[in-house]
Amino acid sequence: MKAKTKKLRFQIFLYMVVTLLLWFVIITALSEYLYYIEEKSGIELPFKFYILVNILQAALLVLMNIPFLRFLIKHVDRPVQKIIASLNRIAEGNYSEKISFESKNEFDEIKDTFNSMAKKLEAAEKIKHKAENERILLFANMAHDLKTPITSIIGFSKALSDGIISDEAKKSDYLATINSKATKMNGLIDRLFEYVKLESTENLLHKEECDIAEILRNCVADVYAEYEEKRISLEIEIPEMPVIKKADKVELSRVYTNLLNNVLKHNQNGIKVLVKMDAEGCVLIADSGEKIPAEVKESLFMPFVSGDKSRQSKNGSGLGLSLASKIMEKHGGSLRLSENIPGYTKGFVAALG
Repeated sequence: MKAKTKKLRFQIFLYMVVTLLLWFVIITALSEYLYYIEEKSGIELPFKFYILVNILQAALLVLMNIPFLRFLIKHVDRPVQKIIASLNRIAEGNYSEKISFESKNEFDEIKDTFNSMAKKLEAAEKIKHKAENERILLFANMAHDLKTPITSIIGFSKALSDGIISDEAKKSDYLATINSKATKMNGLIDRLFEYVKLESTENLLHKEECDIAEILRNCVADVYAEYEEKRISLEIEIPEMPVIKKADKVELSRVYTNLLNNVLKHNQNGIKVLVKMDAEGCVLIADSGEKIPAEVKESLFMPFVSGDKSRQSKNGSGLGLSLASKIMEKHGGSLRLSENIPGYTKGFVAALG
């Protein structure tokens, strides 16, 4: 690397030395020749003649430096101009800008570094643009999901306040509906708040050494009664020996619980479910229920997206998988969909980093 960074300096130095040496040799030879002529002929050359000779020597020096100037223009000035122009275009937001020239010196290194930087900026801009679109979609979907319960609350509460409903049983039903819708809204806002907190860089996990096999067993135990109620056949393959990993117990429990509840919310009764953990702590929760539509798969882990055609159809907020995915990312791991599980239509794989 050091040899490369000195290449341009060496080229300029070499050009100057060679040019000056040639010029020195030529003028020395010319001076000796003129001296020889004066000595042989015994004639003293006029002063004007020496002035002319000096002018010719200066002109010769300029002519000999033309190749050096051409070298500087080609290998220094042009690359600098291209770099400046490209930097200006980058400053204007054209992150796909690339520099192309051949200089065979340090400018090649600058070119490669610039192109690498431009590539990273372009990638970062795409990520930023995607994040902005996701944020817009998040708020749009949130407004959509809040509008229905709010509309119901407004309608029922107005009917009650205007005295339109006189039947006490209907009044009780209307109040129960208002309470149900308000509770749903509150739960949705709570989950959205959890999601936003997870996106914040200031929100740190409280990791500690823990037995994640025991965490998964407890999560299964919590939903076991509901699984029995829906006649779900549960197959459990969790190591009896502790699987010790560094993780946030509360957040990891939330991931497993979300995945287990996801099975309840988006499938019919009587399916079979596999809950499996390997020796490395990788968890698979698979079911034999409905397949996830192809148009939903790509955006499955985005906020307010679920396997249902309508998010409201099965009481799903569309935030469960988003929260679970964010938590796994915070742990340095991942959450992914798998559809290659023998005997099951789909499954989610949660792997810690």
